[in-house]
Amino acid sequence: MTIALSLAAPALAQSPGTDPARRYSACMAQARAEPVRAVSAAQQWYKEGGGLAARHCAAIAFYGLGQYVEAGTELERLGREMTGQSAQLRAEVFAQAGQAYQAARLGEKALAMQNAAILLDPRNADIWVDRSITFAAVSAWREAASDLSRALELSPNRTDVLALRAAAWRNAGDAAKALADAEAALKLEKDYPDALLERGLARRLRNDRAGSDADLRRVIALAGEASELGKRAKDALQGTAPAKPTPPKR
Repeated sequence: MTIALSLAAPALAQSPGTDPARRYSACMAQARAEPVRAVSAAQQWYKEGGGLAARHCAAIAFYGLGQYVEAGTELERLGREMTGQSAQLRAEVFAQAGQAYQAARLGEKALAMQNAAILLDPRNADIWVDRSITFAAVSAWREAASDLSRALELSPNRTDVLALRAAAWRNAGDAAKALADAEAALKLEKDYPDALLERGLARRLRNDRAGSDADLRRVIALAGEASELGKRAKDALQGTAPAKPTPPKR
């Protein structure tokens, strides 16, 4: 999963009209585009008094460099130290720490951060999606489906979440629920590749070979044979066991 690089509010950098806020925005943009330079810039800013904002920018740059443990550790520290900030902002930072730990394959740490984020901001649908990905990584499919159901209660009619829940139900062995979720997503977006893939896989489990083949070929046509989705569709057409779902980018 791609870490959410734009924190919801520039509160870490004081008010939007201040120079620190503009510097924070510039640093975060650099963290996305040039993380090596962003680390140095953020560390220099911290020496100049950049505080939490500079540290947050450095952590995001670490993530961009693939230094997931370092990113997660710093984001976790930030979340714990931001006692003067809003619960929603702290939840975002803990959620980012969870994403970093998940990328580092530290599932228990990821889950701890996501639990902390949910306690702070239980109405943030994306955090429930994040935790579902952590559950899915350890094949806790029913727990993943439960979190995705909560996300859909908070943010209805999201095609990405419906497709993810279809995958969770499929892996949990409930092809009927998987098919229902995939079809619900396709009613919202008729050519959504992830949902087409899940419907194709669910139809295969229900012995609808013709319908499955049509969906899987459509995925390849839309996403391309060389794409990850295209490869998964091709594998399914050839009888290879389907892989775990790919989490959505944020």
